[in-house]
Amino acid sequence: MKRRLDSLQFRVTAALALFVAMMATLMVMALFAINERLEDDLLDGIVAHEVNELETEYAVEGEAALPNSATIKAFVVEADALDSLPVPLRSLPAHHPGMDLTFNGRSYRVATTVIEGKRAFLAYDVTAIEQRESLFRTVLIVAAIVVVALALPLGIWIARISLKPINELADHVASLQPEAAGRDLADRFDGFEVGVIARAFDRFMQRLDGFVEHERSFTADASHELRTPLAVIQGALEVLQQEAPGAHSAPLTRIERATRQMAELIESLLFLARDEDRSSDGVEPDCRADTVVSEVIDAYRPLLGNKHLQVPALDACRVAAPRIAVVIVFGNLLRNALRHGGDTVRVTLADGVLSVADDGNGMGREQLRHAFERGYRNGQGAGLGLGLYLVKRVADRYAWPLRLTSRENEGTRIEVRLAAR
Repeated sequence: MKRRLDSLQFRVTAALALFVAMMATLMVMALFAINERLEDDLLDGIVAHEVNELETEYAVEGEAALPNSATIKAFVVEADALDSLPVPLRSLPAHHPGMDLTFNGRSYRVATTVIEGKRAFLAYDVTAIEQRESLFRTVLIVAAIVVVALALPLGIWIARISLKPINELADHVASLQPEAAGRDLADRFDGFEVGVIARAFDRFMQRLDGFVEHERSFTADASHELRTPLAVIQGALEVLQQEAPGAHSAPLTRIERATRQMAELIESLLFLARDEDRSSDGVEPDCRADTVVSEVIDAYRPLLGNKHLQVPALDACRVAAPRIAVVIVFGNLLRNALRHGGDTVRVTLADGVLSVADDGNGMGREQLRHAFERGYRNGQGAGLGLGLYLVKRVADRYAWPLRLTSRENEGTRIEVRLAAR
C-alpha cells in the first residue's frame, strides 16, 4: 500500500513525530531555564557570603582581608579612584547583589557594596562554570535532535503496528468482487478495535448480497418474460406479412417498428443490468465495429423515409467489447439523428472514431448541458429520454471518449472513440 500524504498511517506518524519534537523542545527549554535559575541562585549565594566576610574582615584587617585567589578577586577603592579598576567595573552601581561581567578574558559574577565609605567590588570567576554550561547546552540540543530524528522511524513502526488490522481490513474489502458472495470478516478481526467495523461491514455485505441476488433473479426473469411476448408478436407479424392481404399496411409497419425498438431497448437495459464483460468461457469479448455498424444501418433503412444516409467511410475496426455494446451506442445515435436531425445523416467510422452527424436544428447551450442525462427530453417527437443516456452509460463502461458538438440551425455531431490509435 502506497504511503500517501493523506493516509492514516502518515497522519499518525506525523502526529507522533510532532508530539515528540514538541515534548523534546519543551524539555530542553525547561532544563535550560532550571539550570540557569539554579546557577544564578548558587552564584548569588556564594557571592553574598564572600561579600559578608569581606565586610567583616576588612574592618579588622584592612587591605590584608582582600581575597586574591584564582577564583575570587576583590577591590576596595575610594570613590574618586575608580579609574584604577578594570573598565567594566567602573560604571557599576554602589550596591548590587550580583551580575555577569567579562574582563581580562574571564567571566565573573560581580557584586558591589560600600565598606567604610569606600567602593567595594567582589568578583567570582565563573569561566569554568560557563564552559560546563555551554557543554551542557550542546549535549541537550544534540540529544533533542537525536530524539526527534528517532521519532520518525519509531512513529512509522508504531503506526504500522497499530494500523495493521485497519490496513488488512481495507485490503480484504478492496479484494471483494461484486459477483462473489461476501466473506465474513468479524472472526478474522476478533479482539481488535476494528472488529466492530468488520461486524458492521459483514451485516452490510449480507444485505448487499441479498439485493444482488434479487437483482440477478429479476434480470433473469425479465430476460425471459419480456423477450417471450416480443418473440410472439414478431412471429405473428411475420405470418401476417406473408399471408394476410394488405400485410404491409401502415399499422402493421408501425407495430413492427415499435416491436423492434422495444426489443432493442430491452436488450440494452438487460445488458447494462447484467454488467458482464466476459463470455461464458471467460474470454474477453470483442467484435468488428464496422460489421456491426453496417448491420445496424441495414436494419434501420426502413426508417429512413425521405432522409438521406451517407456513409463516406467505414474502416475495419476491432474493439474490445461485445457486439451488443456497439449496437446500443450506434443504434441510439442513429435513431436519435433520424428522429431529431434534418434531411441528411452522415455516418463515419475512421481511425477508430465512430461519428454520427445530422443537419437538423442543432442544440442550444441548455440542451447540450443535459443531453446525456437520464430522462431528458426536448422538442416534439421526443422519446423516453434514454437514448443518449444509454450511449453515455456504455461509453463510460468501456472508457470510450464521447464528444458532442452542436450549433443551433446547423446540426449536431457526436463522436465516439471506440479504439485507440
